[in-house]
Amino acid sequence: MRTRVLLLAASLTATGLLALPTTTAAAAPSRLAGDFNGDGYRDVVVAAPDAKISGKAEAGAVVVLYGSASGPRAAKKQLISQASSGVTGAAESYDRFGQTVAVADLDADGYADLLVGTPYEDVGDARDRGSVTVLWGGAQGLKSGALLPTPGGRYGDAGCIYGVGLAAVQASGRARSAVSVAGWCATRSLTGPFTRAGKPASASTSAMGTGSVDDTVLGDLDGNGYADTVAITVGMSDLPEGAVYVNPAASGNRPLPTDGDNATVGDVNGDGFGDLVIGDPGDMEVDGTPQPGTGHKGGQIAIWPGSARGIDPAARPILINQSTPGVPGAAESGDSFGTDVAVADIDHDGYGDIAVGTPGENLGSAGDAGTVVVVPGGPQGPTGARSFSLSQSSAGVPGTAEKADRFGTTVHFADLSKDGRPELVVGTPGEAPAGANRDTGGIWVFRGTATGLSLGTSYDVMAGEVGLPTMSDTNWASVQAP
Repeated sequence: MRTRVLLLAASLTATGLLALPTTTAAAAPSRLAGDFNGDGYRDVVVAAPDAKISGKAEAGAVVVLYGSASGPRAAKKQLISQASSGVTGAAESYDRFGQTVAVADLDADGYADLLVGTPYEDVGDARDRGSVTVLWGGAQGLKSGALLPTPGGRYGDAGCIYGVGLAAVQASGRARSAVSVAGWCATRSLTGPFTRAGKPASASTSAMGTGSVDDTVLGDLDGNGYADTVAITVGMSDLPEGAVYVNPAASGNRPLPTDGDNATVGDVNGDGFGDLVIGDPGDMEVDGTPQPGTGHKGGQIAIWPGSARGIDPAARPILINQSTPGVPGAAESGDSFGTDVAVADIDHDGYGDIAVGTPGENLGSAGDAGTVVVVPGGPQGPTGARSFSLSQSSAGVPGTAEKADRFGTTVHFADLSKDGRPELVVGTPGEAPAGANRDTGGIWVFRGTATGLSLGTSYDVMAGEVGLPTMSDTNWASVQAP
């Protein structure tokens, strides 16, 4: 994921992993995706690549909020940086440890492992070559780590920014665990099981001749049990938010005709195949010049249905924006509808619903206060009907919608309380807690129920609650849950 993955604003001086509260470990690991300590509850990762570590600006850190019956809370947390014991490397200025994160059980021991991208890491004399660290899960949570292998030869040059995009899936059925790492010089595919030294069973490297890859997604689009790879490039002249390729290593693949800068995979039409949902938050302009056909005013999302043949680039995607009937709000320049997207069946009707981050939405006089728009799925895919929005102006939601909060910068669904009902986690980088004189950010957790999301039981977790100082120039707002 890109940097909107949960950006924690902080000035940190801690040099070790924070000890977890004493808990009774499960008799056996849960084998759940995203459960680092095997207790049966998925955990949430909040990334803070802007964090100052031991005086090093933007050295970066991640915070793990361990799950429980009441959801992830600040009381059970772990802060990790390259200054932490067991983590390879050293905290250095502008490395941005945590700019991307991914979760999967790579060594097949039943505990989820955490992958952390550090795209601006210097490797030898190669400045900004980048690296990816894996932190191994276990009964006591995340402990030691290792570096995954980086591209060599002509792909190992300075400025590769390796790790700027990161995705992982764990073994399922016949499919092995897999990791996809994006970089501006090359994309690397790694297949498990992995050794504790970080060595994969196999690896391959490919370069994109049409543009530097800025993000990567893994998901099964054709129902064969194996993850397909989606690569998103940096912005291009004809696709200003970025070109989107499905399985780019396949011979002759061309980008989809809709651009975007983030994506996820989920079944929104209930046919059993994963569908590709692409967020395209731009205003279809390049340097102020309109770019017809590449987006919609205020942003949009594009849904490409999966099938037994995967994605058909010649098909017509479903396009949803704030001009679509039933979708709350109005399409206005700068709304950034589609800044992040997530899919889960929140009302248990058999169709995946789409959460769309819209952090540039104005609420009354509060510019860029931000909202999340939820677009329900259906047998023909989402139409916009029955869509609704939630924000800090919604009844029961903690806080107040304020200027530049940017609520909805990140969105993520996961069942975090082990009740079979997905929670929604929303990142809000511009939030300033009461009494703070700077925007330090926070996350909002919306509990899942039998009929959908509960606003009245929602709660927030602020930067100061997880050990991050509230005197900072940067914000935490990037959430990555399993």
